[in-house]
Amino acid sequence: MKFPLKNSVPFWLGRKLRGGYQKILGLMYSGDFYYCPYCQRSFRKLLPGGYDIPVLYEKQVIGAGYRENDVCPRCFSLDRDRLLYIFLEEETTIFTSPITLFHVAPEGCLRSLLSSLPNITYVPGVKYLEGYYYKRQINLLDITSIPYDKEVFDVIICNHVLEHIQNDKLAISELYRVLKPGGWAILQVPISKNLPTTFEDNSVTSPEDRERVFGQFDHVRIYGQDYKDRLENAGFSVRKFNPTMENISMDIHKYAINPEENLYIAYK
Repeated sequence: MKFPLKNSVPFWLGRKLRGGYQKILGLMYSGDFYYCPYCQRSFRKLLPGGYDIPVLYEKQVIGAGYRENDVCPRCFSLDRDRLLYIFLEEETTIFTSPITLFHVAPEGCLRSLLSSLPNITYVPGVKYLEGYYYKRQINLLDITSIPYDKEVFDVIICNHVLEHIQNDKLAISELYRVLKPGGWAILQVPISKNLPTTFEDNSVTSPEDRERVFGQFDHVRIYGQDYKDRLENAGFSVRKFNPTMENISMDIHKYAINPEENLYIAYK
């Protein structure tokens, strides 16, 4: 969630103000219709989220666009964060097995959970700091040149980052390089339902034009149905996970996920 006063508000004060705002919203929206697994609270409804930009509807971009009941009022988890939690809980042993995890541009709710687990060696890193409150110990880095040796991470989480990166093929190859054999990565991006191939135009450079053409001021492409191929071209084996199509023990309807959104799991 963006805070336009970031440059003038100290980190400690911004974090305190945000925390107070979260508590007030949590009380205002309390109920029992929806459930957030990160803050472990229930709500009568969630906050809306996403951008109301024409191109996102024209291209039917899943994972973008305005959505009702998207943002948790207490911890600000998004529908895609709760989708990821379902996968982690149902399909992995991440909460118990010893792993080294690389988390790029860490979402607050997911960072709080994963960094607190004693079985996880948690390594956060972010390229885009402006306008976001990240903890100061999070490293600033460029994922087209990741400053770690090859094959050091068991798991990588890199959600909604690649659409910001000009040379995403290099970034994907770098993520593949630092992942251990047998490891897996969650590399989620917004994806168009009606574009067979990814749309890019390097001549679109201004924030205003990028918002109009790509759906957000700092995006450089709209991924199409070839996204899986782009990951596999780097060497990954890719599985699409959608809990509405799986035998899931959890009541996923309470998590307010987007039933059309697939999770892309890339294995090495």
